[in-house]
Amino acid sequence: MNWLIPILRRLQKQLWTSYPLLTGVSASVVGLALFSIGAWDPLERLAYNKLLQLRTRIQPMEWADEIVVVAIDEDSLDAYGRFPWTRDRYARLLDVLLASQPAAVGFDVILTEETTYDAMFAESIVFSGNVVLAVGDDGAGQALDISPAIADPARGSFLLGHIKHNPDPDGISRQVWLYEGQFPSFGVALLQMYQTNLTNTLGTDVPDVSAIQLPQPGNWEPSWINWIGPTQPDSASPTDLPVLSVVDVVEGRVDPSLLQNKIVLVGVTAAALDPLRNPFHVDIPTAGVFLHAAVVDNLIHNRFLRPTPQWLTVLLIGMAGVGTTWLLQRLNPQQRMLFLVGVVPVGLAIALVGLSRNLLLPVASPLATTFISALSFQFVEQRERNALMNLLALNASPEMARLMWQNKNELLQNGQIQPQELTATVVFCDIRGFTSIAETLPSEVLLPWLNRYFEVMTNCIMAQGGVVDKYIGDAIMAAFGVPFARNEPGQIRANAMAAVRAAISMHQQLQDLNQDFEAAGLPTIRFGIGIHTGPLIVGTVGSRQRLSYSLFGDTVNIASRLQEMTKTLPADLPLPCLFSEQTYEYLGDRFLGKYVGNIQLRGRIKEIPSYTLLALEMSGKELENPLCTS
Repeated sequence: MNWLIPILRRLQKQLWTSYPLLTGVSASVVGLALFSIGAWDPLERLAYNKLLQLRTRIQPMEWADEIVVVAIDEDSLDAYGRFPWTRDRYARLLDVLLASQPAAVGFDVILTEETTYDAMFAESIVFSGNVVLAVGDDGAGQALDISPAIADPARGSFLLGHIKHNPDPDGISRQVWLYEGQFPSFGVALLQMYQTNLTNTLGTDVPDVSAIQLPQPGNWEPSWINWIGPTQPDSASPTDLPVLSVVDVVEGRVDPSLLQNKIVLVGVTAAALDPLRNPFHVDIPTAGVFLHAAVVDNLIHNRFLRPTPQWLTVLLIGMAGVGTTWLLQRLNPQQRMLFLVGVVPVGLAIALVGLSRNLLLPVASPLATTFISALSFQFVEQRERNALMNLLALNASPEMARLMWQNKNELLQNGQIQPQELTATVVFCDIRGFTSIAETLPSEVLLPWLNRYFEVMTNCIMAQGGVVDKYIGDAIMAAFGVPFARNEPGQIRANAMAAVRAAISMHQQLQDLNQDFEAAGLPTIRFGIGIHTGPLIVGTVGSRQRLSYSLFGDTVNIASRLQEMTKTLPADLPLPCLFSEQTYEYLGDRFLGKYVGNIQLRGRIKEIPSYTLLALEMSGKELENPLCTS
């Protein structure tokens, strides 16, 4: 396994030096950690609600037309007395329903205690032969038995179904147990009765129930309910579930054809008697009987929602974290904003498509991880930007600083400024006689005087697109053609001319500055400038605690030595500036230069052909603002 160690080390290095990858991986780890402890569950439950509500607005679904609810509503309570009713009321209802020939009748009421009319109800159950009774529990998981006065006489004539369901922590019912061990749920038992009765019924108008696939007892997980829509009995929408009042059924005010071959669920809908919250009734509850109607509907149409397997959710969260940073680093700010604005509706659209196929896709966890990744990316990128600006912005104009950031990919590799070779023009400027001036001026005068000079000279350099590399005592070192590699002849020529323009501007500004110094009784300044064009190595140097962007190479040394040699130029020369033959060749006829001669520079064996400047840029044959007439 020794061969694997270098590979892992390289991978580790790449991971820790690539901030987009590291940021994305970190966001994914956070998202997965929160997923593992269930932190996303409240958001996923909220997303479940919103998706079903949104689907209903966009493309309403219809309840299974096999289902009818007969409601113990306010009108029925007004007519027959307060709830709970005596069992003769149920017997009377069942006898009336029998005339309409429903396929199955389910009573979603608890019938545990013995009452006077139990025998009457049991007789009606036996005579109907299509009844399902609800079995509740005592709150501790122990099933409550049906009244023996009903169960014993009617044994074999009815089915039992449990009505157990556990609302989520927010009180919304989203899942249901289809089996409790070997014991079917109320909805499953209703469909068993429905399928059995219709299979044994002859006639051309009998619905075909062979396609209904009933679940079998087993190790069932809770099933996610695909709620079809709101369940207000007074709604006029054609997609609503048919809800009839008990009093209307008993008094014969209901067309029997509405009940023939149907699954009839009898339950309490009067306010506060059997409250149940679902995604469409979050604040004001609906009735518990509609939960069983939804279960029956989902079983008939095989449309319980299928949640994605855990491994797929983990994959989506991981992809959301890493994919977001991968994408953001390739987009400009406007595109990033569009992405962040659009990711939520796109995510919801994908989830709605899944919902149309009965798939319950995770929404909150991938979207939240996406935003965690985006915020982390923004934070790290801003920190990197600040570091880059701290490194370069004080040495360059604001325009150049913005250009550096816009083209940071040319400067940065794996989140760090990398060394590069390029051709640039270096300008070296030094004050003459600074040592003696420093000896005569007190520090509280010397430093403001020197800083004023630096500020004026730096502005001249930056105005021409140059970058101040460093201040060395009283000297200024600047470069034109950094930090981006511009090695085409036309680009090198433009940089050389910009350097010479900066030198001329520095000379002109120094004249005005000296007038101010003289008026203030301060020493005036004379300087020398050396300019050379050639290859450079640029990059960051220093420690992790302190980094600086610097230039290296013989080009820097030559510019510095040329600056030193300006001391040998005639004192009456207006601009004490020397530039090398390499720089002069790029100037062409735009500047009027004068060959000074081959100069022996300190530390070099070979002499350097050197030139000085006599005038500003030329326009045709005319000189503009000549520095001297000789």
